[in-house]
Amino acid sequence: MDSDELTPKFMRLTELIHALGSKIFVQLVHVGRKTRKDIIWGNKPIAPSPIPIMDEVREMTKEDIERVKNDFIDASIRAKRAGFDGIELHGAHGYLLAQFLSPATNKRNDEYKDGVRFIEEILKGIKEKAKITVGIRISVTEFDNEGLTPEIVAEIGKKLEKAGIDYIHLSAGRDGPLGSSMPYYYKRLAFLEEAKVVRDAVNIPIFLVGSVITPVDAIKAREIADVVVLGRQLLADPYWLEKAKRDLPIRPCIRCNQTCRGVVYKEVRCDVNPELGWELLPPLEKGKGEVIVVGGGVMGLEAARVLALRGFTVTLYEQNNKLGGQFLLYKDPWKVKEFQELINYYERELKRLNVEVKLNSKIECSDCIMAIPDYEIPKMPDVKGEKLLIDSNLYVYHDYAFELAKYNEIYITERSFKGLDRTREYLLRKELSEVGVKFLEEKNSMKFDVEIHNIADDQPSIGKAIQRGYWLGRTFKSY
Repeated sequence: MDSDELTPKFMRLTELIHALGSKIFVQLVHVGRKTRKDIIWGNKPIAPSPIPIMDEVREMTKEDIERVKNDFIDASIRAKRAGFDGIELHGAHGYLLAQFLSPATNKRNDEYKDGVRFIEEILKGIKEKAKITVGIRISVTEFDNEGLTPEIVAEIGKKLEKAGIDYIHLSAGRDGPLGSSMPYYYKRLAFLEEAKVVRDAVNIPIFLVGSVITPVDAIKAREIADVVVLGRQLLADPYWLEKAKRDLPIRPCIRCNQTCRGVVYKEVRCDVNPELGWELLPPLEKGKGEVIVVGGGVMGLEAARVLALRGFTVTLYEQNNKLGGQFLLYKDPWKVKEFQELINYYERELKRLNVEVKLNSKIECSDCIMAIPDYEIPKMPDVKGEKLLIDSNLYVYHDYAFELAKYNEIYITERSFKGLDRTREYLLRKELSEVGVKFLEEKNSMKFDVEIHNIADDQPSIGKAIQRGYWLGRTFKSY
């Protein structure tokens, strides 16, 4: 919204949304210190205080504050002209407005030491000049002792309510290991209890986001919130709301944070939704006849789903007594619980599509769809009472460590965490240490009964397997 030249494009978007009976808001954000010089043409990032996160930061002058304030106001005017029904100020996740609000990042000694003042001035200008509905997104907790807490946010909420804000959208996180997109290691309805504190302090609508995956989650969130917000879940299944109304199987977000969050500055993808980003492909080509799919991992499940949607009569054979394929090797209790939701979805969806599933069944045939993974995950060592070294960044060995630690003395090298995002590494270390796993900088002179060495450049990928299954099902030709 930083240029009048974009207004016609946004008008086409808002007209389409309104024609379908919905409302549309636009979120306005300034990232402040949360960027790099190479992204902003060699300039230093600006922030309320010169506290770096990536590159060296320049403290904002009064002129900077005035300019940024006017930028927000001008963007709001453009939003109104383009037909948006409202705007949301992004004051969460450690972005600029959050940097003013958080005591961890605002160390000023002038009138903007109270970061609410900056937002009040922006809000006043928007209400006077754009005359549009304005909400704000705020982190109800920043997951540390120095940053925002529910009690601080409750006081901020009171001030902003008095200043005329129309709603408060509660999220969480700043720059710490947990970030702002809760992983599968974290509880569902991630900050429901914290949100209650703010809910009780204000009389304006509360929007609430945070690992709302199922309709049951949404019902629980509605006990606190006036509006329940879906984020990554709509990438996993954009038809979530319609399916919830009709009690249809919903493809769950498994909160893996891989191709939605792990590819910053690139196109957004979703490991469990192979159609995301391919919406302009022609409709699925109709087919008829019988098809056999061999393999009940996610590749085979996805291939069977797509073939059934195309009209084929599908039979899926799986040699084990349950579906899931290599999912069944996972031992990390959080991963098992969250990822099983995806298998449950496929079971319901294949049943709805009348796919016949034959468990405990092996079949050999020349004209089957062989949904066999390109990469076979190594099996867990069968050892007890041993001293065991894991020197591998393959995720499956992280999982095995939980089980192996019950009967063995386990050591993991530091390089075994290579490639993990900060959130996963932080929580994985924490939980492994709780079951007695020890960490080594590198393999030293210590003697081990069993050693595992496997540093890989690439990981077995749920997303790649599902993508392959989708394209197997989509491109299969009947004869």
